[in-house]
Amino acid sequence: MNSSHDTSRYTVGWIAPMSLELTAGLQLLEDRTTIERPGDDVKYNAGRIGPHFVVMVVCPRVGNEPASTVLANMRRSFPSIKHVLVVGIAGGVPAYGPNLEDQIVLGDVVVGVPHHGSGGVVHYEFGSWEGNNEFSVRSRTLHPSAALLTAVNHLRSAHMMERGSKIPQYLSELRMGLKKKWRQLYEDPGAENDHLFDDDYVHEYRNLTCEVRCDTARSLRRVDRGPEAERETDEPEIHYGTIGSANAVVRSSARRNELRATHKIICVEMEAAGVMSDYQGLVIRGICDYADSHKNDGWQHYAAATAAAYAKGLSCFSHQANGRRRSLKKENREGTRFITLGLGL
Repeated sequence: MNSSHDTSRYTVGWIAPMSLELTAGLQLLEDRTTIERPGDDVKYNAGRIGPHFVVMVVCPRVGNEPASTVLANMRRSFPSIKHVLVVGIAGGVPAYGPNLEDQIVLGDVVVGVPHHGSGGVVHYEFGSWEGNNEFSVRSRTLHPSAALLTAVNHLRSAHMMERGSKIPQYLSELRMGLKKKWRQLYEDPGAENDHLFDDDYVHEYRNLTCEVRCDTARSLRRVDRGPEAERETDEPEIHYGTIGSANAVVRSSARRNELRATHKIICVEMEAAGVMSDYQGLVIRGICDYADSHKNDGWQHYAAATAAAYAKGLSCFSHQANGRRRSLKKENREGTRFITLGLGL
């Protein structure tokens, strides 16, 4: 343990809701150490991702309140933190967009950015009961900082280029850092294990898995969902939009679809609102289920890995862009035109 470590250099805070999500993040952390701070009972994992000094912490329990407390403690112990990332898993909305043509499959990544008037996260259980027993949502979460949004937009553009994403490379690095018996958990389970069950087909026995109990004839495979649902191994699609956050797990396709229609959300989770109510962070979620009664643990580790890989890509890309910016500044001093990239990470 290192209690006398220089904490002033840590500018990125990384919040993992559960241990399996922390494990994924730790495998991408260089020069890893553990830090204890006076007056704080939490043990922090710290290191580097690219040029950025990062401190990681896991929540004691799931939920918005624990996440809010963890953030407050971390910012007090590491006062130089400028950027906060919430990196973990979530239940995905399988289809969204004007004609529901955009497809989210298991293992994909959702990034919470301003969309349809929201700041990237909507606390859909925060509000008041009014009139004829009607609930009015009055969520007021913050949007990510300008620096984080700029980094996201540049990475989003880079992913459209021919070379695409480095997520497959980061996933391979992540797995190699694990003991052999754990590596398989963080591998892509494969399209053949991704079943989107009919909305009216309810999983009746919670103590039995879908493999044992459910009729896969009542589900759609990726190939049945069209080309927008096709994925190569370790190449998840990245989706940008509104994340729904509350203190209750969603295990109902009807409730999931209602939230999509009402709030335009594309995934649901349980920590983001606790962070975004007080801080301009960025929420990154890997999709591990479809927020229906067939929810199970089979995709959780891989979804945690894809979210962590995206977060590393965001940090490393900002470093590369800043390097180009410094190079352009030098060229400008030598008489050539300077174009700013505007990344502040």
